[in-house]
Amino acid sequence: MARQCPQCASVFPDDVFFCGHDGAITIQEQEPGDFDPRLGTQLGDYIVAARVADGAMGRVYEGRHAETRAQVAIKVLHEDVARDNVAVERFKREHETAEELEHPNIVDVIDFGQTPDGSYFMTMEYLQGEELTKALGGKPLPPERAIRVLCQLCEALDNAHSFGFVHRDLKPDNVFLCRSDAGDVVKVLDFGSVKLQMETGPKLTAFGTTLGSPYYMSPEQAMGKLDVDQRTDVFAVAAIAWEIATGQVAFEGANVAQILMKIVNQDPAPPSGFNRAYPAAFDDVITKGLAKDKTARFASAGELASAIVAAFGLEGDHRRWAATSQSDIASALAATSPPAPAPFGMSAAPAVAAASPAAAVGERARETYTDLAPAAAPAPARGNVALVAVVALVVLVAIAAAAFVFLR
Repeated sequence: MARQCPQCASVFPDDVFFCGHDGAITIQEQEPGDFDPRLGTQLGDYIVAARVADGAMGRVYEGRHAETRAQVAIKVLHEDVARDNVAVERFKREHETAEELEHPNIVDVIDFGQTPDGSYFMTMEYLQGEELTKALGGKPLPPERAIRVLCQLCEALDNAHSFGFVHRDLKPDNVFLCRSDAGDVVKVLDFGSVKLQMETGPKLTAFGTTLGSPYYMSPEQAMGKLDVDQRTDVFAVAAIAWEIATGQVAFEGANVAQILMKIVNQDPAPPSGFNRAYPAAFDDVITKGLAKDKTARFASAGELASAIVAAFGLEGDHRRWAATSQSDIASALAATSPPAPAPFGMSAAPAVAAASPAAAVGERARETYTDLAPAAAPAPARGNVALVAVVALVVLVAIAAAAFVFLR
């Protein structure tokens, strides 16, 4: 799509940001049937120059500072979302949190304000690259890329956790991969779901409801518990690491209820059974990261990342490898061997971990078919009945809330 100078009306290709005649900021041309009145207007100190993407919460624009011409991204809430007080509070929380967290692996947020039409906008650094979701595309990442990405992600989380912030909504969509000569540079997005330890401000969720993407929720989130801490993010990173290794989500289900049931009651098969590029020692690390009892998980994201590094036989903690180029990580992996997995009976890995890769995949397939035939599935143990009831209650509350909003 072309761009046009608002002063002399000259037309330029889409990659020309300033008019060659008068230096004005060029504005993206629009289709007659898809007119956006914000293009060409000013929000705060920034001119809205082009549309970039649309999401469930809002639209993202390319912006340019009116004087310095610096490029930024401008996120504006959709009109219906801007009428939701909880959504607006989350949006404000995202700005306040990210503004306080200055870290190279956390997106830099610049400004926040209200639009003339009553919505809200936030400006942030303009990122070139893609979300981890797109990078995966249903396929695993090579270990050298996975190590660099996970180490940087965990560095960002350790920084946030040191300030008392817990993300609570980590997922591949919120892990942005910027391009560089050394490899990916991670930028963690969307701190709108953040919980501040010991906070006294307004709560963003009602009692008994959940918050976060269901595929990456910790068991305590899935059960609607209130004692959520940094180990919830550790669980989410472990689930993302499982997906990076296999190209599939760790907890699959036909609906939210089924996903939450698996998170609370089941363990995914060892990732090495799907991808032999990942060693059995990696399985042990992920199993600990996905422990149902949060006290059995790694105490910090950094501990998880360092354990992943060690599982591949690399020396040094995660900080070293977060700063190492992808090509150098690949060379280091080629020159070393991963350690042997923990002895049988000493590992927290499920029993299927002791089986061959083919058997592990077969076991996972059997679990899937069991889910599709509930009549043949064994009845839950008595100790799990309360757990199942809580999850069911959470889902019913969510459905009732959605129905109320729809019918209102």
